Amino acid sequence: MLIMETAGLAQYGWKILGELRAGETEAVLADHPAADSIDRTHLRDRPSLSFLVSPQNNPSRGCFLGSSKTEMQVSLGNVVLIPPRTQIRIRADDVPARRLLNCTLPLRGEMGEIEAHARLDRCLNVQNVSVRTALLRMVSELLSPGFASETIIEGLGIYLSGELANYLQDNRHAARTGGLAPWQLRRIDDHLREGNWDCRIADLATLCGISARHLMRAFRQSTDRSLADYIASVRADRARMLLQDESLSISDIARELRFARSAGFTTAFRRLTGLTPTAYRQFQRGRH
Repeated sequence: MLIMETAGLAQYGWKILGELRAGETEAVLADHPAADSIDRTHLRDRPSLSFLVSPQNNPSRGCFLGSSKTEMQVSLGNVVLIPPRTQIRIRADDVPARRLLNCTLPLRGEMGEIEAHARLDRCLNVQNVSVRTALLRMVSELLSPGFASETIIEGLGIYLSGELANYLQDNRHAARTGGLAPWQLRRIDDHLREGNWDCRIADLATLCGISARHLMRAFRQSTDRSLADYIASVRADRARMLLQDESLSISDIARELRFARSAGFTTAFRRLTGLTPTAYRQFQRGRH
């Protein structure tokens, strides 16, 4: 599990609640203190989203900065998109304490071609139920990580990048293509069962010779479940098997399954089974 560098955030008094980098997606959930005013300029190479999780209206106003720096200002919504290579200035007064999810997304070809300046209001106030649902799932994973949190975060980032490109272009979703071939499903299964628990969706897509977005759609069509759910189930099956070996400590098993800390493994296992690894091991002893 690769964690984002957040020392720069802490100096502003932000309390980091959860953070994760998975593939090309980076996400940080933080509580921000109240402020008399804010005046910040942002410019990034990849698309980024800010999601106001707190149940309150966003008091900020923003504008894209062009060569004249006299762009029109609009009120920010609870979901704000900053497209790649687009400079934005955000200002507000009397800002209350709030909880924000900030995430950086993969740069896909469609997103890189968006003319953001022509869609100011749509970028700074994203009104899309699918985007909001995906962001809420991301918040849930950061607050309570599970067996496939890395895969879920990476997949959500890929999904959001494509969904936002469609949203800004006013395109409907492209027609869904067929599922995966049997050899592609076997290749995914073999790769996971060899212990590659921390592999990225992009890695699996390369194994199958397709794009990451196509892989996620096609896998669901073939199996009626998400790729993240499948990875979690395979990883959990391996955990159950390892827990039967009394010579292995909980820390040993956590390392085998690529968890950074044994506490993370315990949380993920309890979330999936309702039992801690120790309780599960004791339950299995009682059955024999």
